[in-house]
Amino acid sequence: MGIVSDVQEGIKAFGEIAVKPLLAIALGSGSLLFARPSLLDAAGMTNIVGKYRPWLGGAFTLACAYLLAHVVKFVDDGINAWLLSRNLDKRRVKWLASLAPDERGRLIPYIRDQRASVKYPIEDGVVGELVGKGILFRSSNVGHAISGFAFNLQPWAREELEKRPELLEGAEEIQRDPLDWMSR
Repeated sequence: MGIVSDVQEGIKAFGEIAVKPLLAIALGSGSLLFARPSLLDAAGMTNIVGKYRPWLGGAFTLACAYLLAHVVKFVDDGINAWLLSRNLDKRRVKWLASLAPDERGRLIPYIRDQRASVKYPIEDGVVGELVGKGILFRSSNVGHAISGFAFNLQPWAREELEKRPELLEGAEEIQRDPLDWMSR
């Protein structure tokens, strides 16, 4: 088990070689390998390049291969991040479309009244569910037992609900307390 672990660590460390040294090795060895003989002769490098050409070629090949692997990994990570973001956006729209009427009712003040923050009691289970779904977030840890805590709508949810207000159709608006004006 120890040998396998050591090999895995070695491969991981070898794979994490920084790009800058690899680029320097590739440029240096490549310029020596592909330079004109007159340029090498003027620099006094003809004998050195002739003697170490196989090593320079190997260094150039390995450095270029690792640089290519870094590019492929970077592109792959970018494509995967884009696909994950796109899938998450689609799931979020489905979450908004499948909200219960009382959950939709909690979102009405944000869209209809254009409020950035709405106070709800901390024990409101519907608001807790919307926080759990990532639609609302508690914007302040300071609240009041009577007036409640401030909750804000996530930017992606506000954007989607303003774009598609039909998602709030059939909402059960909650009856606000007559003293609600004191909590604003």
